[in-house]
Amino acid sequence: MRKRLISLCLSGLLLLTAGCGQTEPVSPTPETPPEEAAEPIDPHTLNIEIPEEYRDLLIITTDFPTADEHRISLLSVQEKASAEAMEKDFGSGAGGGFLFGISAMDQVGFEQFLQYDYSGCDVFARDETWYYAKTYPTDVQFYRSGDMFDTQSEDWKQWEALNALGDQVCRDFVDRNGLTPYSQWKVRNQPFTWEGDHAYAKYYTYYSFDGSKDQFDTLLLSQPAKQGEGGLWCVERFYDEYGSLYLYFPESGVPAAEYYAALQAECDKGEHPELLTPLGAAKDFVANSGWYSDTPTDENVELTEGIDSDYSETNQRMSRVIASLLVRPGEVTDQEVLDCIDAFRNDTWGVMGRRFYGSDWWTPLQEALENAAVGDGQVDRDRSMMKFYLTSYGRYADFIGGLLQSQRTADSAAFQTVLEEFYPEQQSALLAAIA
Repeated sequence: MRKRLISLCLSGLLLLTAGCGQTEPVSPTPETPPEEAAEPIDPHTLNIEIPEEYRDLLIITTDFPTADEHRISLLSVQEKASAEAMEKDFGSGAGGGFLFGISAMDQVGFEQFLQYDYSGCDVFARDETWYYAKTYPTDVQFYRSGDMFDTQSEDWKQWEALNALGDQVCRDFVDRNGLTPYSQWKVRNQPFTWEGDHAYAKYYTYYSFDGSKDQFDTLLLSQPAKQGEGGLWCVERFYDEYGSLYLYFPESGVPAAEYYAALQAECDKGEHPELLTPLGAAKDFVANSGWYSDTPTDENVELTEGIDSDYSETNQRMSRVIASLLVRPGEVTDQEVLDCIDAFRNDTWGVMGRRFYGSDWWTPLQEALENAAVGDGQVDRDRSMMKFYLTSYGRYADFIGGLLQSQRTADSAAFQTVLEEFYPEQQSALLAAIA
């Protein structure tokens, strides 16, 4: 356990004794250090200021066991009343009342943090060595005996005031210690992790299971150590079927830049030839990254031109509509349904079947389709339904074919006008559906 020095300043502020450091903003991967690098800052020596007016309302913890050398806790602040009420009702160690904390991550810790869920933690500053994060609860930690929860009470107003304290303390922490404001979103929102050439590959996540290619992740690859021929490739990030982004850094115990530099040296000696092509690196990622449990083949991993945004956007939109139809069907408009089926793709059926596996998602969608089939703007309704039919099969196609019949009956002229917009073979399929 590392101890920290706490002193009470004349200004009446609780001050955790510190040093300071300053740096210019840099990329998320460390640059080559100068020959005479400054002595790394010990984050335990930085000053953290807690205003005196709140001190009696808080439990402030600054001593923590060192469980992870790459991520260390510096501060934890609880509301005393909630913590004491929880202890009274549930015994020692019950917790409660957590407001915020401050932790520090080195480059390795920061890269691993970037790979996983950000809930309850936001990076707000950095120096030459460390990234500093505000931690906070993801649920309401307010508690009074009897589980009283009155948002009009003085206790609740006090709680709200204490919740605002976290941002104030973090801003002062940056200024007081000469840190550089920073955010994990600076890395997440940039298009690439590594500069240079990039390549893309699709990994069909269910191909080994059932031979289908309707659901895939898109792997983005780059050359992190050396560009061009002889440079190794790696997966730096990937996107799932809904377009959700996942960053990737090897869990090697050293920063990714160092890891890839060492791996490149091995490649230069003739080792790891599979990493010298984008497809080989993509297959290696599927086999060895830990994100998947699959054997890569030429059938389930293949190169592609880029990110298929239409695929992910359609999956997102359709998922939202079906979820709403399952719980709040009256809130979904005809236009929302028509917009979704207008963008529907052959592979969307498989994605929705897996997304809502175990639920009767097709029945509420059938009812919504029946409501949307006929009405004002019939040409647009017909066009969306025809496009939808051309993606369908089996029982889905049988049902949608019945809706096409209803549309032709409602306005045969509009139906014929839209029908003629399609290719001859598509027209034949649509006419067969209503024969």
